[in-house]
Amino acid sequence: MESSGYKGPINPNPADGESSVIIYGYVPSRALATIALVSFGLVALNYLSILARFKQSRAFSGLMVFGCICEIVGYAARLFSHYHPYVVVYFIIQYFFIVVSPVFFQAAFYLALGLGLRRLDHRGSTLLRFEPKILIAVMIVSDVVTTIIQVVGAALIGVAESARFGNGSASITSDQANDILLAGLATQTASFLAFLVLLGLCIWRSARTFTAAHLPKQFSLLLFLASLLVFLRTTFRLAETAQGVFGYASSHEALFGTLEYLPVILAVSIYAAIPLEHQLPIDVDDERYEPSVDDRSLDMRQTTKEARTIDLRSGGGGGPGGADLEPEDGYAGEADRRSRDGKRGGYAAREDDDGALSSPSGSGSGTDSSRTRTRTRSRDEVEQRDEDEGVVSDESPRTAVERGAGSGSDAESEKRRLKRE
Repeated sequence: MESSGYKGPINPNPADGESSVIIYGYVPSRALATIALVSFGLVALNYLSILARFKQSRAFSGLMVFGCICEIVGYAARLFSHYHPYVVVYFIIQYFFIVVSPVFFQAAFYLALGLGLRRLDHRGSTLLRFEPKILIAVMIVSDVVTTIIQVVGAALIGVAESARFGNGSASITSDQANDILLAGLATQTASFLAFLVLLGLCIWRSARTFTAAHLPKQFSLLLFLASLLVFLRTTFRLAETAQGVFGYASSHEALFGTLEYLPVILAVSIYAAIPLEHQLPIDVDDERYEPSVDDRSLDMRQTTKEARTIDLRSGGGGGPGGADLEPEDGYAGEADRRSRDGKRGGYAAREDDDGALSSPSGSGSGTDSSRTRTRTRSRDEVEQRDEDEGVVSDESPRTAVERGAGSGSDAESEKRRLKRE
C-alpha cells in the first residue's frame, strides 16, 4: 500500500497537535457535515419519542439512539475539521465515532432478529437451529473487538502521517497502521456477512414453514434491507482501506457521502419511520404458541363430563324441545352411548306397558295373568338396566338409587291393582 499519493495542501509549519498534511486527503465539506448533523439529530429525537412510548422495544431503541449520538459527535468533529483541517485530534474523533456508530446499529439489528424469533415456537430454534441469544452474543463481541482494532489503526495512521511529514518520529509506519485497520474491517465485514446469511436463511425457512414459525413479511423485509445498507457501508470502508492511505476512495469525499453517510442514514430512518413495535407484536406470550396435547385432551374430557352431567339431570332433554345433547368433542365413551340407548329403550318399554295397561281386556284371566307377568318382568329388566348404568329413566327428579329402592313396592302395588280388576 503506497501512501505517497497525497496531493493536497501542505502545512509548512505545523503547530502542536497539527499534521503537515490533511489526513482526510481533502478539506471536509461543511455542507455534508451540516446535513448529517441535522438528519441524525432529527432521527435521534424520533427514537427518543419511540423509546418513551414503547417499553417493549426500549433496548432496540436505546441502541439506535446511542448510535445516532455517536454519528452526531463524529460529524461535529468533521465540521470542526473543515475550519481546522490539519488538527489530528479532530480526524481521530470523527473517525472513531463514525466508525463506532454502525456497531450499535448492527447490535440493534441482532436484537431485532432475536425479538422476532422469540415470538415463534421454541423461540425460533426451528428457523435458526440454535438459540438466538448465542447469535446476539457472538456478533456483538465480534463487532466490539473489530471496532477497537479499527480505531487503533486509524489513530496510528494519523500519528505516522504526522511524523512522516513533520519533524517527529513514529515507531510504526502508515502502511503498518493501515494493515491493522484493514484487519479489523475485514473481520467485521466477514462477521456481518455471516449475519446476513443467517438472516436470509431464517426468512427463507419462515416462508416455507407453518404459521407458528412464520416471521412477519414486513419485519423480515425491512430488517434485511436495513442490514444490507449497513453492510454496503462496511464494504466501502473495507475497499477504502484496502487501497491504502490517500487512495482514490479515501481521498474523494463524494464517495464518502454516497457510501458512508447515505446508507447509514437510510438504514436508521427505516425504523424511525416504522417503529419496530408496529412491525412485530413484541408483547407475546410464548406459551400461547405451544399448547400441549395433554392440555387439549383435558379440555375435551372436561367438556365430555359436563355434557354427561347435563344429560343425566335432564333425562336426554339438554337442549330446547328435549333434544338429545351430544358432546361437542366427539370423545364420549362407549358407556355414555350405552347409557343413552338404554334410557331411550326404557322410555319405549314403559310407553308400551302403559298402552297395554290402558287397553280393554278382551281375554280370559289366564291371558291377563300371563300378560301381567310379562309386563312385570319387562319393567324389572328395564329398571335393573337403568339402575346399573346410572340413568334416570322417568321424569321425576329421583336418582337411580332412590328409584331402585322403591321398585319392589311399585311392582307389588301394580299386582294388587290388577287382581282387584
